[in-house]
Amino acid sequence: MTATPATAGGRVPVLLDALTYVVAVAALSTLVAVTIGVATGGGLVRAKVLLFLGGAGLVGYATVRLWPSRPAPDDGAASPNTGTAGGSVRSVPGETRFQRLVGALPPARWVRGPPPNERLTAPGKLFWGGVATLLVSYVMEAAFGIV
Repeated sequence: MTATPATAGGRVPVLLDALTYVVAVAALSTLVAVTIGVATGGGLVRAKVLLFLGGAGLVGYATVRLWPSRPAPDDGAASPNTGTAGGSVRSVPGETRFQRLVGALPPARWVRGPPPNERLTAPGKLFWGGVATLLVSYVMEAAFGIV
């Protein structure tokens, strides 16, 4: 039997690529929110609110970008042009500048990147980055008591 991308060895680069992107989005969002919160006199309370609003905005924007432009085939099979019915897997190579920057960060730079047709799209990663940003806002309130 030959190894396919669905094996565990093929999933690790995809997971590291997506995880690095998600952590970078959450870290950048946190840095911006804390800077704005402190600069405007609202402190960490304002930063938490900005993180919540920013995370919700990122999730909403990514959801709109992931929405299929046309209906999936009737049989429920994946479309040949998008890789999946929802289009969350990239079928055409291409990277954003932010993706290239994230690719230079560890742990993504320590492993060979997945082929472009197996990576999550930028909107797919941005969705999970928005979820991580919402999680940072929640942890600020629940764990650190910033109300």
